[in-house]
Amino acid sequence: MTRSKPRAAMSYVKSSLGADEDILMVARFPWPYHVVAWGALILLGVVGVGVLIWALMLVHFATTESALTTRRVVYKKGLFTRETMELGVSTVEQIELHQGFWGRIFGFGVVEITGTGDSEIRTHPMADPVKFRRLVTDARSQDRAIAVDPAAQEPAPAHA
Repeated sequence: MTRSKPRAAMSYVKSSLGADEDILMVARFPWPYHVVAWGALILLGVVGVGVLIWALMLVHFATTESALTTRRVVYKKGLFTRETMELGVSTVEQIELHQGFWGRIFGFGVVEITGTGDSEIRTHPMADPVKFRRLVTDARSQDRAIAVDPAAQEPAPAHA
């Protein structure tokens, strides 16, 4: 009777062999089990990385704000540290809109606002950046109209 040699040492089985006992065959897992194991590792790795990216993005969403008021453009970001930038609408010199292919398709982009001096605000990717740019332009025009016409700043007399 021919005996097949085991492909790998099996310490427990080998150490428990009797005096006249030999290993005839070592049972191995079939190759599909290895494929499933590696596939699970890769999938869970991808899912794990995906969950990490998702969590980081949620923190970014929750801690980043961009807003336009009647007088300022405000940008704030940070969780443990805070970074804020503010730019008065009267000091806005240039407004740039950055939209890639997918941004054009799905209606999102980044607005970059440059003010007098070195001041600049680059927003996070936002929905409807064209509207944001238009509203900054309108607020700037409104602010300049008020600055030119001092009577527009005076409140209307109250009627009794």
